[in-house]
Amino acid sequence: MTGNERQSRARAADVAAAAGVSTTAVSFVLNGRDEGNISPATRERVLRAAQELGYRPNHVAQSLRRNSTRSIGLVTDAFASSPFGGRLLSAATEEANSAGEALLMMDLGGRMDRAAEAIEALESRQVDAIIYATMGFTELDEPPASRLPLVLANCVARRGSRPSVSPDDAGGATAALEHLAGLGHRRVAMLGGHFSPGARPADVGNVSGPIRWRAFRAAAERRGIDARLVGRGWMIDDGYTAAMEALGLPESQRPTALFAACDRVAAGALLAAARLGISVPDDLSIIGFDDQEALAESLVPPLTTVALPHALMGSTSVAMALEAVRGEAPGPSHRVLECPVMVRGSTAPPRP
Repeated sequence: MTGNERQSRARAADVAAAAGVSTTAVSFVLNGRDEGNISPATRERVLRAAQELGYRPNHVAQSLRRNSTRSIGLVTDAFASSPFGGRLLSAATEEANSAGEALLMMDLGGRMDRAAEAIEALESRQVDAIIYATMGFTELDEPPASRLPLVLANCVARRGSRPSVSPDDAGGATAALEHLAGLGHRRVAMLGGHFSPGARPADVGNVSGPIRWRAFRAAAERRGIDARLVGRGWMIDDGYTAAMEALGLPESQRPTALFAACDRVAAGALLAAARLGISVPDDLSIIGFDDQEALAESLVPPLTTVALPHALMGSTSVAMALEAVRGEAPGPSHRVLECPVMVRGSTAPPRP
């Protein structure tokens, strides 16, 4: 009998007969439920017999028996193509695989009108739960509808009807101000975000900008530090324009430190400083937000920035989905994850 023939014909009963155990014992061992039920010696016999026979469990049959496909669906708005998608997806996949689950992903490519269609497609594949992740932190008027357990990642439902996990943008902005204050800066400015200072988070698409500004300003007020906002947008050229404006103020009003709404804006600020002959960090400190992969550490000097916990959001969202599937979740809950400051080379005490 060839190896392929053995693999195609071997059944759990064959493994049990070869190992001298019951089919129940085989099921326990091969499905990871042997601890406390099966002795180490018996486990070794089962694994050896399965290997010799080329036995592989029939996951389709198992799914039918359990009424579970051991898979989780992940729907993203445009996350897979973003600089941060890899971290979240990698961590989510690892968390799912460690629990014996597969992760099936569908990216909408920015076509939000296709969310319901994507969720229906995953439901038709009988996934056990669905995670809905957004590229920027978003407040949803109505979370996607699903008959399955659904967890929101990097977004929240305004009425709190779905469990969610998101970054602590306010805490991260506060930590950025405290870092600059600890270095001795007394005049600071926030760059970018593309919002007006009076806008409510619900009034703008990406709510991170106003949340970060309000927390940064409140922390500055508590410290008695002069903080101003130079809005503009979220891209490198927006950071350049905003920094040129902030650094064009009279010397007595000019900020000694800039807090950028994101790392791309910080990159633009670094370009503006270079254009003006301002040394970073000797004459000007710059701190970003995101810890964008392949950007923050590659800038000159390497960028001090606030890190978004995309990897932890990925693993946490999967853990929450599995809790919901097992009925362990007490109800809709919102978990907020820390955004720590990554100190590198772009911040330093101001000149005396």
